Amino acid sequence: MKLMHSRIYRAAVFFLLFFYCVAMAFAGSALKDLSFPLPQDLKGYHKIRILVIKNRPEVQVSCRSPFEVFDDQGRSVFKGASLTGATIKPMAEGVQWWNQVVPTRFLLLQSVGNGVRVGGTGLFGDTILFYKNPKGSLDVINELDLDDYLKGVLPFEGNPKWAFESLKAQAIVSRTFALTRMIERHDQEYDVMSGIFSQVYTGKNLENEKTNEAIAATKGEVLTYNGKLFPAYFHSTCGGATTAADLVWPVKPHPALQGVECRFCEKSPHYKWEARIMPAEIKEKLAKHGMPVNEVLGIKTGKVDRTGRAHTLIIKSTWWEKTLDADAFRVWFDPMKLKSNLITRIRLNDDGAFVFKGKGWGHGVGLCQYGMKYLGELGYGFKEILGYYYPGSQVVEVQEFMT
Repeated sequence: MKLMHSRIYRAAVFFLLFFYCVAMAFAGSALKDLSFPLPQDLKGYHKIRILVIKNRPEVQVSCRSPFEVFDDQGRSVFKGASLTGATIKPMAEGVQWWNQVVPTRFLLLQSVGNGVRVGGTGLFGDTILFYKNPKGSLDVINELDLDDYLKGVLPFEGNPKWAFESLKAQAIVSRTFALTRMIERHDQEYDVMSGIFSQVYTGKNLENEKTNEAIAATKGEVLTYNGKLFPAYFHSTCGGATTAADLVWPVKPHPALQGVECRFCEKSPHYKWEARIMPAEIKEKLAKHGMPVNEVLGIKTGKVDRTGRAHTLIIKSTWWEKTLDADAFRVWFDPMKLKSNLITRIRLNDDGAFVFKGKGWGHGVGLCQYGMKYLGELGYGFKEILGYYYPGSQVVEVQEFMT
């Protein structure tokens, strides 16, 4: 149980940060359409590209099986039966492999099998790209089959101890999210990141037989609405009801992401929470994000949706009273303290601290993971679970991914 809580805790933090960054990327532009038509030809979408390391001065790579390294012109520059602790660095003249500098923008390592380790993490797949980015530091991209990617995602985003139908639901949600990103970013250098900006990918470190079975049992299955993909958002605990995506981020309303009542996550350890924050901490965070104040005198919720979630906060200081985006503020401050925007009370203690009380953990859009967990325990099937949290959606098989 402790392990499960730890993984859900980390997953919740990851999604809070990821979805805030998505919102920032959308800011100042037209509202984003969340529907993605399936491409007529999906042959180019079997392999997903994961940015596993970003902006490092160097990385260590090992390989238990035969390997070969190519430069950006496709020329073979290194090969061997195995590899132990090679150091790769970006240099002004190119990329350094051990003590040899290759005049290239990147090095591409291909191996036989799944024996590559980069920076202490065992990776799936046989293709690793070491790329010197425009900042002059090193990015590492892991390219592999979509379902192998899910083998490194599901043990973290779900929990192998959950009911099998719940794990199947999580597999479809994670596959759907990944495929929407692959379509959206097909002309970019990578599709997803391994950390907080996408689903957390842990490589082979947490691979589990039960989650692998859930991936295999749902092979090729994704969520659609009226024949189109949509990002199947999820979070740890909704606290009684999920909310609409367009209330949280600047996106177009989507029928499957309008929110539903949920009474199934009451046993979650995150169903109720309390956070104590000193005015000086709020002052520090505001100043860091370009809103300097003298003293914070008060804070209260502003715009609140039908679920009770605050989407704005009103902060009174000695200089001004300002309305802030509550989702952004929660991430700026500490999403491990302010677990959600479903704030039920804010009071000022005698010691000067603001005490927040609330319910749930996460942004509140889409699937409630603890609700999914409980519904699986009650015997509901994965299609029933997904149909409840994403009304009107359908689970479909993408034939190109069935082989």
